[in-house]
Amino acid sequence: MATHTLEAVSRDRLGKGGARTTRRGEMVPVVVYGKDQETRHLAINAHELTMTLARHARLVELKTADGLQLSCLIRDVQRHPVTEGVLHVDFLAVTPDQTVVTELPVQLLGNPIGVKQGGQVRKLLSKVRVSCRVSELPTFFDVDITNLEAGSNLLIKDLRKLGLKLLNHDHVAVAQITKMRAK
Repeated sequence: MATHTLEAVSRDRLGKGGARTTRRGEMVPVVVYGKDQETRHLAINAHELTMTLARHARLVELKTADGLQLSCLIRDVQRHPVTEGVLHVDFLAVTPDQTVVTELPVQLLGNPIGVKQGGQVRKLLSKVRVSCRVSELPTFFDVDITNLEAGSNLLIKDLRKLGLKLLNHDHVAVAQITKMRAK
């Protein structure tokens, strides 16, 4: 997985007023927490953070002005309900050998046999919940649907990847090829 680097500055003012002041300065308030670490309140450039989130980044390297470097996993992103702008981000400080539970976006790969038979692809699950070591965490959960025929489903139990433990129920459908109705 690619690591994205972001510059962060510490925040002095906390709470609603401090967050609003931070956002007016085109920065996003963030919180970094982790096992055996003190909670840090930082701010990151809004444009850089938005671009990093658009690349579906999971692992981020935060560098502070005082020389601190933190490897972090994005835990939660709060967005404005109308503008979809980033309001706040929670980061979990991690180490490469630490095991984490997170959600990965599903990416369907291949041209299914069922489409050639006249069916249509339906993606039923946009994210899968996985448990793995941080060093083995991929950006996407790639699913090969080349062998799916018309009228068939691809279930969680059909997907097994080395190093990743799937936490969704086995009988949840990830994708299906629907049959076209006769006219």
